[in-house]
Amino acid sequence: MNKWVLTGIIVVALLIIIGILYDQGAFESLQWTGWAIVVSALAAPYMAIKNALFGNKYQKDFQLKYKKMREETVQHRIDLDQKIKEKEQRIAQLDKELELIDAKMNVLELKKKNVEKEVRNMSIEDTKQEVQDLFGD
Repeated sequence: MNKWVLTGIIVVALLIIIGILYDQGAFESLQWTGWAIVVSALAAPYMAIKNALFGNKYQKDFQLKYKKMREETVQHRIDLDQKIKEKEQRIAQLDKELELIDAKMNVLELKKKNVEKEVRNMSIEDTKQEVQDLFGD
């Protein structure tokens, strides 16, 4: 077998092994040192081929998280819209009750004025008789 072919097979096998180890997280403890850069560069071809064939798991995770977040946001907006609608209905109901109370107050004011007018128009004898009817002797 040709020496160059054997060397090429060994290099490809090493790159595949480094790529698999990198993908499995064997080099996560390395900080941004020279070794981390070298390992990342050696694993890059394997990762590129793997991601092209099978997809990027990090991208899939990100897409799932983003989809879930969008669904939660939509549900949150629906819930908020419902709460706002309920509050608006409660405000409308309270406005109607307030209008009703204002109308009752106006009626009571008119009755008060009528009673005051009747009392002013009563004679002394009528007043005495009314006090006697209301409070007794």
